[in-house]
Amino acid sequence: MSAAFAARREANKQGRFHSIMTGFKQIFPHEGLAAKVEQAVHLVTPILTEGSLLANLHVIRCMESGQSPPINQTFFNHCYSAVSHSTGKAAQQFVPAKHPSLAESYDLYTQCLPALHTKPEKPTFIKDVSTLINALLEL
Repeated sequence: MSAAFAARREANKQGRFHSIMTGFKQIFPHEGLAAKVEQAVHLVTPILTEGSLLANLHVIRCMESGQSPPINQTFFNHCYSAVSHSTGKAAQQFVPAKHPSLAESYDLYTQCLPALHTKPEKPTFIKDVSTLINALLEL
């Protein structure tokens, strides 16, 4: 057991920390908004999972070759773009020529995928959902 875990357990015994259980529908009582959020979560989860796997592979490859890739939001956006397929009017696809090192990692990544694997879809409406959620949080 780690020291941090032991400290948290002791703090819980002393009553300094509490957990409050709630449900998604209590936080988002508006059915239309809740449906959009659930749809976005359903669509985004595979992209985040696959993008994170690609990011891990790429960082390991770079570290093994003595390089240190910039790990920032732009890097993760490129990883998410590489593992997904965009749709809609404002769709943007991953361009391997712009990111040759990441493209090499992506090629290795795809070699490990099942034969019938398809890229998850990244529809452009997710940006609209994100904007809507941010606006609601400001209320």
